[in-house]
Amino acid sequence: MLFLLLTIGPAFLFACGNILEKSGVSTVGKLTGGTSRPWEFFKGVISNKFWWLGIGCSVLATVGYYIAMARYDLSQVQPMMVLNPVLTALMGFCILKEALTKRIVVAICFVVAGLLYSVENLGESTGMQNVALLWSFAGALSFVALLAQFLCKNREMTDSLIMGIGFGLSAAFYKSVTMDFDLDNVDMSSILGLLLDPRIWGYVFTYGIAFLYSQISFSRGRALFIVPFSAAVGAAVPILAGAVVFSEAFPIGKIISVLLVLMGAALFVVRRPRRKK
Repeated sequence: MLFLLLTIGPAFLFACGNILEKSGVSTVGKLTGGTSRPWEFFKGVISNKFWWLGIGCSVLATVGYYIAMARYDLSQVQPMMVLNPVLTALMGFCILKEALTKRIVVAICFVVAGLLYSVENLGESTGMQNVALLWSFAGALSFVALLAQFLCKNREMTDSLIMGIGFGLSAAFYKSVTMDFDLDNVDMSSILGLLLDPRIWGYVFTYGIAFLYSQISFSRGRALFIVPFSAAVGAAVPILAGAVVFSEAFPIGKIISVLLVLMGAALFVVRRPRRKK
């Protein structure tokens, strides 16, 4: 029960936060000209009430999400976060009266089937970590993000990819730190050691980059593309880290569950319609 509360609750709040942040940033972008006038854009964003309400939802969601990551396997927590685009689509249908396409309905079915298939493994904590592999893993994915930045001309896809990789890597760094930090014996030396731990700064850097690109992407891209694409990448990265870095158990049932969820997340990505010649 606690596992579901710490995962479904944050997924719902993340969905609310995404909608509110997108609303605020888009409004400011139209009024100020977007990132072409960065100072005006920045001042407009931090004075927008919808943006702040979205940030508040995201902060509450992050607290629950981080507690879940500290207690359970990444390969169990991250698929639950794919409920974010599912709940966004359902809220859009129920509240905003937006249409649900066949593609979105199929995507929801994949995600729900994957989560139901994983019921027998809910709340697992089976991992042990390899810190050297964590840094190699983070370096490899950072190189991929850097290549995308310079080689891919589709800014919407690049922004969402960097956003997803950043949030995914920050989750991996956070999980690594929590596995070594003893909450039952906290003193000044342990806090100082935590502040000097390179993994903390790895977390701060990757999360900061991801947050920055989330705001940039919302200012010049479509939420229907950004949210599901970054969510799919942001779920895939920690799941992969769970297998490579943390040696989490991956029985056949969990593998099928993860694949179904990631396939559903991929189906949520809305393609840009082709322009008529």
